[in-house]
Amino acid sequence: MRGTLILGCLLLSFMTRGESLVMGVGWTKPPYVIADQERGFELDLIRAVLGNLGHKVNPVYVPFGRSASMLTYGQVDLVLNMTEQLPVPPEQLSQVYVTYRNVAVSLKVSRVNLQRIGDMQNYSVVAFQNAGIVLGQDFADNVAGNKFYTELPDQSKQVKMLMEGRVDIIVLDINIFRHIARKISEDAMELVDVHWLFPPTDYRVGFKDKALLSAFNMALTEYRQSDEYFSLMEAYDIWQPQYVKP
Repeated sequence: MRGTLILGCLLLSFMTRGESLVMGVGWTKPPYVIADQERGFELDLIRAVLGNLGHKVNPVYVPFGRSASMLTYGQVDLVLNMTEQLPVPPEQLSQVYVTYRNVAVSLKVSRVNLQRIGDMQNYSVVAFQNAGIVLGQDFADNVAGNKFYTELPDQSKQVKMLMEGRVDIIVLDINIFRHIARKISEDAMELVDVHWLFPPTDYRVGFKDKALLSAFNMALTEYRQSDEYFSLMEAYDIWQPQYVKP
């Protein structure tokens, strides 16, 4: 039985090797995606895993909101940052490959008091694209529907708007904020309050080909146990704080 399983895995690997794959990627969101340098934690991770299967990956950068439809219409072989809330069939989604810790960030001088998600409805809020879908029903009902709410695909603009005092709150991943904000001000983290209102968001890769998806899952499990994976996290300063439910 074990020999049959190993043979099946080898055949699966052989069937899915050697192709050049087109990958839909959202716009720049360092340290995960740094488009103008063709690198980033997610890009390097996916390249390494699919490279171990013999594939070359060619990224195509598109607004996050278009990724799911590009996969649906077969315009790409795979797309990053898919969740079960987006319109992609579950059987086309990989295991979790990266987890974001989305937070609300405000300037200390603004003295924004947030104890729960609903408290944001009285403030101007700029979030990442599709946050109204990704962050759950409570956020959608209490925040995403108000007239002071906006979503932007370019997350550097979010951070700039906050640091210039043009918006009360921004909502984004903590690692993205840390990376961008430090380029604006070395003491950025001392100037802001971070509000931990959201649970972790797990992201999956959406695949057009189910055989490739299966091979990817096996290769990803192996890669995440390697020293190379931990070196990659260290190189991009990926912080994964422990989640404590509010």
